[in-house]
Amino acid sequence: MKIEGAAQARPEYRKTMASTAPSKTFGQVMAQTQDRYVPSAPPPRAEPEFSVAERTRPYGVTVSNACHAKLKQLAELDAQADYTGMSPDEIYAEIWNRYDEAFDGNMIAIRGCVAGPSEWGEIGYQFYTEVTRHIYNPAISAAWKEGVELDGRPYTEWTYEEETALDRLCVEKADKIVHDAMMKTLGYDGMSFDEREAAIREKYAGKNTTLDFLNLQSELSMSGVLIHKMGMDRADTYLAMMNNQFERAFNPNYYMIVGHEKSSFMTADQWYRVANQPFDTAQFAAAMKDNLHRVSGHNGWTEDYVKMMEGFFDHFITGAVDDSLDQLLGETKE
Repeated sequence: MKIEGAAQARPEYRKTMASTAPSKTFGQVMAQTQDRYVPSAPPPRAEPEFSVAERTRPYGVTVSNACHAKLKQLAELDAQADYTGMSPDEIYAEIWNRYDEAFDGNMIAIRGCVAGPSEWGEIGYQFYTEVTRHIYNPAISAAWKEGVELDGRPYTEWTYEEETALDRLCVEKADKIVHDAMMKTLGYDGMSFDEREAAIREKYAGKNTTLDFLNLQSELSMSGVLIHKMGMDRADTYLAMMNNQFERAFNPNYYMIVGHEKSSFMTADQWYRVANQPFDTAQFAAAMKDNLHRVSGHNGWTEDYVKMMEGFFDHFITGAVDDSLDQLLGETKE
């Protein structure tokens, strides 16, 4: 499925990438028999039929036949990939572009993890496995080697506390390298959070499908805008409640509707029936507010907390400007 305006790695970033590493898309790679990333990639082939057993992933999720075929092809490309001489930013963009084209420009929604069919989790998992192998793990190793060399002592002489501190530092450095590469690929490097929010709103202005809305929310989350504006706790609550409302609205087998015994994850067929349908943000926000009031007592949320969350719903879901939200946020910061 390909929709107009589907999220893709931003062109302004690709223009600044090193000319020594031109970006190859999934389709371009699969169409060539000789390529620096896939020296002996086979030509495009008719999609085979896979059994349910073949399509069932280790954690029990069964993906569609089309999804399984693409994941197999992407895994084959990764097994033959050669990223020698490329920076983490370039490697991330290469992997992202291949997955984004393979899955019809939906990687923003897939990696945002806000909502969607269960098979998206498997796509995101395989994507991040490649990022971990080619960017995160090498960054961990480089940071560890640098830390040991700077200390000067044999590692066997280090205390447990010193080892733990170095491990923590390595993880922090690797996380930052991956995060920075993602920001550059998405086009947000060097932008303030306000600039990111404005760019995202402009990007989706006038687009009103369910997938458009999910892409919008996913970009707000991935760009760090939600956490910056709300704080970690409230952003987590916001995204959890949004996921709950998506499931209520579009998954007839959601456990809160049919109970745990009869429940199942949202399938690709269920999702793609509604993905390109018009989306009513006002109705969605109203439903989230109703649920907010219903569970506030159980969660021990104060009246101010509930008002603040309602303000976030208005601001980020319907696009309303609420001065009272700014006032509440100001009081919280003080």
